[in-house]
Amino acid sequence: MQLPSLIKIPSVIRLTVAIIALICLAAQTASFAAEKTVIAVIVANEHPIKTISLAELKLIYWRKKTYWANGQRMHPVNLPADHPLRLQFSTSILGSLPSAQNDYWNGLYFHGTSPPHVVYSDEAVIRYIQETTGSIGYIDACKIDARVKPVFWIMPNGDMSSDLPNFSCD
Repeated sequence: MQLPSLIKIPSVIRLTVAIIALICLAAQTASFAAEKTVIAVIVANEHPIKTISLAELKLIYWRKKTYWANGQRMHPVNLPADHPLRLQFSTSILGSLPSAQNDYWNGLYFHGTSPPHVVYSDEAVIRYIQETTGSIGYIDACKIDARVKPVFWIMPNGDMSSDLPNFSCD
């Protein structure tokens, strides 16, 4: 008669693990939502473009457009897949989370196309853009400085514009 109780214990454990996983996912989602900020898409100051469209930005980050109008190779740069700005950028611009893009990149990799280069901080994005001709990236808009110029803006509510938005940095 102990057999039924032994069978129930793993079910209870599985249920408990599932509940804990859902709580962690909800906390991560709430944290992501709370951390949304204004994102600036940036290029080097000497880059000839002044603005960029949403459609072109999508093509660049999906690696479907690889050369600028002047013939220069594009070098998009990303933050790590779990970085709050990357999550916000990916959902706003690419329409999916980085984890959902793995199959896409795996398929392209075998055809010689690599995903955008990854660096680990806003400062690293700025330095990459300064040092890599033809590069484009995104950072927290409050971290823009004279080394780069913004060409596109993504607001926390999902609005996007090539015009400088009104925002404050605390």
